[in-house]
Amino acid sequence: MKKDYLSIGQMSAINNVSTQALRLYDKNQLLSPAYQDPENGYRYYTIAQCDQLDLIHTMQVCGMTLEQIKKQFSEYSPESMYQSLLKQENILSSEIEKLNRHMHTVKRLASNLNKLQSLPPDGQITMEYLPSRRIDTLKTDIDLFDQEDFGYEIMLRKFKLHMLQNKLPLSYFVNAGTIIKKDDFANENFHSNTIFIFVDNNYPKSESQEDIPENTYLTLYGSDTKEELSYAQQMFSYIKDHNFKVIGDYVCEVIFNSAFGEKSMKYKIQVPIRKL
Repeated sequence: MKKDYLSIGQMSAINNVSTQALRLYDKNQLLSPAYQDPENGYRYYTIAQCDQLDLIHTMQVCGMTLEQIKKQFSEYSPESMYQSLLKQENILSSEIEKLNRHMHTVKRLASNLNKLQSLPPDGQITMEYLPSRRIDTLKTDIDLFDQEDFGYEIMLRKFKLHMLQNKLPLSYFVNAGTIIKKDDFANENFHSNTIFIFVDNNYPKSESQEDIPENTYLTLYGSDTKEELSYAQQMFSYIKDHNFKVIGDYVCEVIFNSAFGEKSMKYKIQVPIRKL
């Protein structure tokens, strides 16, 4: 017997692959022993077949199935392999994009939970610089303040339905809020029918997206949706009494909304201002 022949155990050992995997490749006609001893019926691999085994592993690492690999081997040409790899590149790019969206969700949830440890008391107005943020918006037929404490939840359900209908990634349906337009708030018209979610560059682009600009904001935290209207009125009075000018939309961001055990919520009212 030639010395470059390898038993299945030897092939397994030198390639750091299980004998079960080699038998699976043999069963699927991807890599079968090259020689069978006529005297004892034992089958052997050749050392040259290690290259083919390496290629199988590489294609599997790239996410290709055994069926796809078998097809490539049976129809092999440089052009078909190239086209197959391009297709796999697109598949992996899509998966990476999806994972980045999931990472966005995890980071935002973790950040919001971390904020809960150091927030000022509810109803206390503070001044804070906030960076630019990107949101996707939906205008509804619901007025937040006409629905008591159910307004936000009704608007939220409408946004979720909108996302499902438009095949938008639900991983972003985690950090939402509502808006009172600048002119409405500045004229003491507390009306809100626009709901939004925070998005990033991995979110599909649309005309409904806008930026919340970086600025100095007056902020106020609350825990009860029934109190938001009184907080909005309190914020308006504070701005007027301290000679500030409203220079952007009133934003109420829900930073935490949990249904585990007793329902709890924490939201953050934000109004961009400038000194008159």
